[in-house]
Amino acid sequence: MGNYFKDLWSGISTVLIGMKVTFVHLFQPNITIQYPKVKKEMYPRTRARLVNYMPECGFCQSCARVCPIGIIEMKGVRGEPEDNMGFFKDGKPRKIHMVEFKIDFAKCLYCGLCVDACDTESLHWEAPQEATMDNREALLIDFSTYTPEEIARLYAREEEKKKAKAAATATAGTAPATPKPVAPKPPAEPPAEATPPAPPEIIPPKPEPANGESA
Repeated sequence: MGNYFKDLWSGISTVLIGMKVTFVHLFQPNITIQYPKVKKEMYPRTRARLVNYMPECGFCQSCARVCPIGIIEMKGVRGEPEDNMGFFKDGKPRKIHMVEFKIDFAKCLYCGLCVDACDTESLHWEAPQEATMDNREALLIDFSTYTPEEIARLYAREEEKKKAKAAATATAGTAPATPKPVAPKPPAEPPAEATPPAPPEIIPPKPEPANGESA
């Protein structure tokens, strides 16, 4: 009989403790959010996804060189003065058309070495809520803003420049060499007069000592 009342009291006290916890949290602000309708802001240093801001990329290739697994691929075409490519934040003119800047996120280690090596800070981290993909091909992202038509035009112009340079080199190699002007020789100086040899020095003989005299 005593165990019955003991178990009854244990059940009632347990319910009262649970109701107390519920009653206390009833008057506190909400902790959970209604995801995905409401999304929590990520921390600024969260390494979720790399993003390259192309207008500030200077094609220094520091990020590609420092990457330990080589997942960054970039290609550039040198611009011409009439291209009007704009300027960087420091006022220096842009000289390279960034026709390709690919990152393979399927192999990324998220070490952040490329971000630290970027001088212009064009390569940086972003923290989106959903950074997942539904296929591996979508993880190879090209940040270049050039259309395929613009890329083809730039490559064709670069190829024409190479052909013109090769033709000019070949023409310069087959043209007859222009003889170099020969400087006139200075007039020969007249030979110097021979100096007659000095007469040999004549040493007179010593007189012989007389009889009885010591030498």
